Amino acid sequence: MKSKRALIVIIFLSALMVTAFAAFETKPQVRVENKYRYDTRQDNHGLYTARFMAAFNYLNNDKKPVFNIAPFFEDRFNLHRNTWERRELGVEIGKDVFPWLYLGEGLQQVWLKEDYRNYGLYEKHEQFESESRFMLKHSLFKNEKFELNAFAVNEYTYDFRRGAGIRNELCGGLILPIGKNIETDLAWRHIDRIHYYDSDVVETSITLIF
Repeated sequence: MKSKRALIVIIFLSALMVTAFAAFETKPQVRVENKYRYDTRQDNHGLYTARFMAAFNYLNNDKKPVFNIAPFFEDRFNLHRNTWERRELGVEIGKDVFPWLYLGEGLQQVWLKEDYRNYGLYEKHEQFESESRFMLKHSLFKNEKFELNAFAVNEYTYDFRRGAGIRNELCGGLILPIGKNIETDLAWRHIDRIHYYDSDVVETSITLIF
């Protein structure tokens, strides 16, 4: 049943892109993010993350964005263990329902070296996941020279292999754009690895936008 659900979603997204390709913008927005996470609970869990994403907007007859489809790749490096801990390859479909509300749903193939039962033990394996994203955005200040935005996001991850949710993450922070092509942010994130250990993380990132 789990495999059938995943197959139905993949077929739907593939058919959508094939039948409606002409309605997508030809030039995607490309985002290259470099992030550092400091875990206040786990001594050996300082992480560096590199993420590449290309978002294609689907346009209506008035050439206004309806939703976007964004393939992505992410590498997560554990600075204490000196090893790549997690790699993701996937696609997210999302929509700005309002200027202040974004909803997204992603599918991703994951290769990782992490045992959620005990972070001191590691097992190399792979799994297929879905990730639901609920994001609130708000402009705190904006003029011709300076802009500061706030955000809050909830991310829920489901593992098709286990047939269960494995993570629920709550994050809030500030975004400081620098010109049109750079964003920096500072945030706090609580990671609930469902039924296993939790993390409270301070994270900062810089994103290049093309």
